[in-house]
Amino acid sequence: MKYPESDPSLAQALENWSATDDIAGQATRALVLERSWLAEPDQVALEVCYRFRREPWGTALAAELDGQVVDLDAPVELVAVGIPKPWGREIWFTGIEARGESAVRTPAGTLPLSRYLALAPDHLARRQPLVLLKILDPRPDPVLGDLYFEVHREKQEVYVVTHVDGGAWPDGAGRIRFGMDPDLRARYADDDAFRRDYLRAVTVYEALRRRIDAGEPVLPAEEAAARAAMERFTVLRRLAVGDVVVVPTWLPHSLQHGVRVIEFQTPTYERYVISFAQKVLTQDRWDSALAVPRMILDAPAAPAFEMIAPGVERIVGFDDFRVWRVTLAPGAAFDLPGHPAYALCMTVQGRLTLGPLTLGPEAAAFVPGATLADAARRRAKAPIHNPGTEPAVFLIAAPDL
Repeated sequence: MKYPESDPSLAQALENWSATDDIAGQATRALVLERSWLAEPDQVALEVCYRFRREPWGTALAAELDGQVVDLDAPVELVAVGIPKPWGREIWFTGIEARGESAVRTPAGTLPLSRYLALAPDHLARRQPLVLLKILDPRPDPVLGDLYFEVHREKQEVYVVTHVDGGAWPDGAGRIRFGMDPDLRARYADDDAFRRDYLRAVTVYEALRRRIDAGEPVLPAEEAAARAAMERFTVLRRLAVGDVVVVPTWLPHSLQHGVRVIEFQTPTYERYVISFAQKVLTQDRWDSALAVPRMILDAPAAPAFEMIAPGVERIVGFDDFRVWRVTLAPGAAFDLPGHPAYALCMTVQGRLTLGPLTLGPEAAAFVPGATLADAARRRAKAPIHNPGTEPAVFLIAAPDL
């Protein structure tokens, strides 16, 4: 998303008002939002009335757009959009794409996320792109609910497991296909030979898959045998609720059916599909020949978390974003850090209050960067509290956490 130049005009209006003795003031500004992510890009004219008010903790800032008044200092609940997938669905909380756009909830209704961010990009997010927050919700059916086996060149991801379908996984442990089999690899003279044989197995299966997609009759046993010959090169890692999976670039991975996760990822859309046991709908070819020579063969060990403070651990520290997991005791409060450009918060377990919001499991909110940066504003507008009788667990993500 390309942010409009909203803040300089807003800053000038604030400066003019600050020179007065008025308790409250306002200024109207015309903005242009370029929606470059649409299949047919366009521009939307926005007329915004900014409202200023003196409060004991500082200057309060709000904006009225399309009849909705938005408190630009307060956290806002993120309203998700569901995106159908061949294997199930994705639930986007910060997505802005042609396929769908998330929203924020205001007292008067909802506002598209892009329009909200356009109101004051510096104030809200220091003009930084939002980390993509979503839920992956695969179907519980074997094969049909398995995600693409893929790698990423730039995109980095972290999963937090929230549910394992007991019907799909009777032992209670889900699975993710994660890296390549070290035992099979050790039988080869070198890694080049291992990669060649794996690519050959993938190519055989892709040809079979194309025959199926074209409507040709293929015996189920033939498909299953070709798929097994390909997948024997890979490793399935066990997953339990609460587990964290860190996915670095070029690591082949595929979340399996019936395993629901919260995902934070680099806000870019790129991937290289190595294989998929269904028809790939978003592109007309697999990327196996490009990905297999470049993919990482050794899956990383389970991550060791950095303890930031009691009950606070950094579960991933990528170069473009970081995530904390916070466990809050019943009745306890938490003060968000002041340095990030913004904060994305999502509850995993229990219930918490975040300023005016109440967030249950898998509910998420956005906290403006300007609110975080000012301690008095942060305490007034975005205190976090666990009002329940059980511990609450929530995640915080930001580019510079």
